[in-house]
Amino acid sequence: MNNTKKVVFIGGKQIGVNCLRVILNNGIRPDLLIPNMDDESVSESWHESINFVAKEAGLNIYKNKLKDSETVTMIRNIRPEIIFCIGSNQIVPEEIINIPKEGVINIHPALLPKYRGRFSTAHVLFNGEKKTGVTLHYIDKGMDTGPILFQKEYQISDTDTAKDVYDNFTKVGTNLFVKFVNKWVKGDKLLSYKQNEKEASVCKGLPNDGKIDWKWSGEQINRFIRSMTFEPFPPTSFKIGDKNMVIVEEKYFNKFK
Repeated sequence: MNNTKKVVFIGGKQIGVNCLRVILNNGIRPDLLIPNMDDESVSESWHESINFVAKEAGLNIYKNKLKDSETVTMIRNIRPEIIFCIGSNQIVPEEIINIPKEGVINIHPALLPKYRGRFSTAHVLFNGEKKTGVTLHYIDKGMDTGPILFQKEYQISDTDTAKDVYDNFTKVGTNLFVKFVNKWVKGDKLLSYKQNEKEASVCKGLPNDGKIDWKWSGEQINRFIRSMTFEPFPPTSFKIGDKNMVIVEEKYFNKFK
């Protein structure tokens, strides 16, 4: 066990909770934990609260925006060797990126440099990809452009929804983080490599702004519905006249049978 590492942990969602537990299980207690602003310290409908887990562990929690000068000053005063930013919904400002000598680590739900940005799980499904994956990489001042440490791909089935793909990301991403931590705590040399900009693509918003185009083929509509299915968030919707309709699985109507 190694509890001498100076660490700041930023993030949330289930991937963040899982990775926080990984370092805690290795005897590493973050000097500061910054949860997502929408984490309410109770179990969310689709993931555990990192705030709650951190409180149980007795960690120093600071809930604030990363771009706030007080946050930057607090992290700078800690002088962390490394910062983990996992499952965060905030952009890490350059002032924070430059603080730790071992960098800022992120886990992205796609095979970078493809599908940078948000909603990558929705876009890989909508585009008909047969596989996607996880990338553990350093954060730099670009959007998901930092050097890659580890990657792992996994297959996408013809029935997978965005929730299925994201759950796979959480499982595979946690395992990649375990691999990283095992090397890191032993002091093993961590090799990274630059991303190939010629292969880069960026996700901007939801596919087609989250709206069905009825001119699409049946296959495209099928992929779109699956790409937008992420319980417990609102399902795919469309309008018939002035009525708003939604598309849900049959299981939701079992209680009426």
